[in-house]
Amino acid sequence: MKNENTNTLNENATLVRLTTKFWSGIKTDKRLRTNLADITNASDEKLLHVAKHLVGFDANKYFRRIINKVRNEYYYPLTLPWDDNSANDDNKVISGWRLCPNSQLDELQKAIDVAKQDFFKEVDDFCKRYPSLVDDAKDSLGDAYNFADYPDVDDIKGKFKFDFEISLIPSYSNDIRLNVSADLRKRIEQDAEKRLSKNVKAIFQTTVDALVEQVQHISDKLKTYDPNTKGGGFFKDSSFDKLRKAVEVIPNVNKDVLGNDPDIADAHSNLVSVLSTINSVDSLRDDTDIGDTKRKQVADDLQKAIDPLKNGMLKKLGGHNDE
Repeated sequence: MKNENTNTLNENATLVRLTTKFWSGIKTDKRLRTNLADITNASDEKLLHVAKHLVGFDANKYFRRIINKVRNEYYYPLTLPWDDNSANDDNKVISGWRLCPNSQLDELQKAIDVAKQDFFKEVDDFCKRYPSLVDDAKDSLGDAYNFADYPDVDDIKGKFKFDFEISLIPSYSNDIRLNVSADLRKRIEQDAEKRLSKNVKAIFQTTVDALVEQVQHISDKLKTYDPNTKGGGFFKDSSFDKLRKAVEVIPNVNKDVLGNDPDIADAHSNLVSVLSTINSVDSLRDDTDIGDTKRKQVADDLQKAIDPLKNGMLKKLGGHNDE
């Protein structure tokens, strides 16, 4: 791939990071494990696992639902991998940075703001109910109840986090903090440029792989679909929704990150054309010969739409095509 687009990447995209946590409400109990080992005559109690739901239900499912929704519907579709997970000052693993095209940053920020508001609304509601939930646990857990398992309500609040960070991509050539020799400055700049180029190549491959995988999945399902059994070839509306969402963001990723790669632009145009022929996913489940012909046509058209990507990927990633 060409490297010139990495020079302006810091003008077209932004680094973002979403870090979340919540109180699990689940506690491993070694005393109960020992009791269970005695009851079951287990030779090694370490082979057993005993955990308690401290407030009598899956307390974190509401928080997981909010986090998973914003991650799966906005954070991951609108961003691209950039850095691996890292550790904070307490040596706890935190999310890695992801790259967001600036043209998508507003949409992502709005979705994050809504999710954060919903998240802490649930936190406030949970904290208000927490004292009564602890009291109820005395009855529901019986002899398994242990007051020491329960943090006070102020400590509970500190166990929830929903942080969204935004950072600019470093531009080392103009960084006045690099008060070093000219040779060392040049080396730092070259290393930074190599990292940018490597990440852009990884983004290209991630983008291509994700599209090829989604298209291949749908195409295979369409070809093997049997309206009489609706078995192994059954396809879901959500698969098409996911593909449409991926296709929607391709132009921004291509323009802001990948330097308007022509093969990606061609694949995008082709996919838009194919998807526009599908009035409804349910129409593809027609059990007549017309439906069968339609499914095969859409499957073939989807495969042809991504041919530019499959044929050109090795070349752009610095490899070669043996065919």
